[in-house]
Amino acid sequence: MPPTKKTKKSKPPNFGPTKRVQHAYEQGIKQITGRVLTPMRPAQTLDEWLAELEARSQAKDVQDASELLAKRMCKWINLGNAKTWREAASRTMQSQKLHRALTHELQGRVGQVFNDLVAQNAKYISSVAPEAAKHLVHEVQTAQTNGARAGTIAKMMRKRFPELTRSRVHLIARTETAKTSLALTQARCEDIGAKFAEWATSEDVRVRDSHRKMDKVVFAWDDLPSPEALNGEKSTLGHYGPGGCPNCRCVVLPILSADDITWPRRVHHHGSVQQMNKQEFLTTFGLRGSEL
Repeated sequence: MPPTKKTKKSKPPNFGPTKRVQHAYEQGIKQITGRVLTPMRPAQTLDEWLAELEARSQAKDVQDASELLAKRMCKWINLGNAKTWREAASRTMQSQKLHRALTHELQGRVGQVFNDLVAQNAKYISSVAPEAAKHLVHEVQTAQTNGARAGTIAKMMRKRFPELTRSRVHLIARTETAKTSLALTQARCEDIGAKFAEWATSEDVRVRDSHRKMDKVVFAWDDLPSPEALNGEKSTLGHYGPGGCPNCRCVVLPILSADDITWPRRVHHHGSVQQMNKQEFLTTFGLRGSEL
């Protein structure tokens, strides 16, 4: 008998930001940061230089450019997010309900979240240089306290400030695109009454241990997990969804029906992760049918 062809397992819809969007956002932040940066003059003190950067970051051209870039990033993420939702709609038993909800883009909860994200990201963009400078001032003061010489401090400043600036730009680009994607996905879930989602990691060696243990775990939007606490780690990150903490590459997969889940499944509930079958899940959350 001829060998049977193996059917490829379809990948779940990717609700996370694309690398292309992250890269474009990072390049845009670099350009705006270049407008703010001014070299420290020989006669300036660190405090005077920091005050100058703060003032420049609040200038109208910088604020306008920051808001425009933030709006573009949110628009890019929103368009991709909506496209993924439409793809997901074709796979779920609740497709008609989801298609109806997607006809009202940027209305209701999604529109409110979109505007909040634009305002928040505009502040992050314009503050890159002043925040990096604050870190530098702290490092310089520590070095001075430890008796570092003026020449050593000057070398440190020339090297560290570009490093601090690049690091902050990269952190904002990676973290905020992921958070934006998560926030818009959650808003759409709230708009259609979808109460549950699945945590999905990037499944590579760079996934942090606490997130690896969350892979494929089902959770409720009104009871977000604390991955670090579940893993026995001390952390100030608190409770959040996939992509909701700095440098997180995890993504969220909305769930619209219990019939869309492969059972048994690990489920987060009130600070613990438990293995449940379908009936246990429905009973635990007080659900009477498969629709979530």
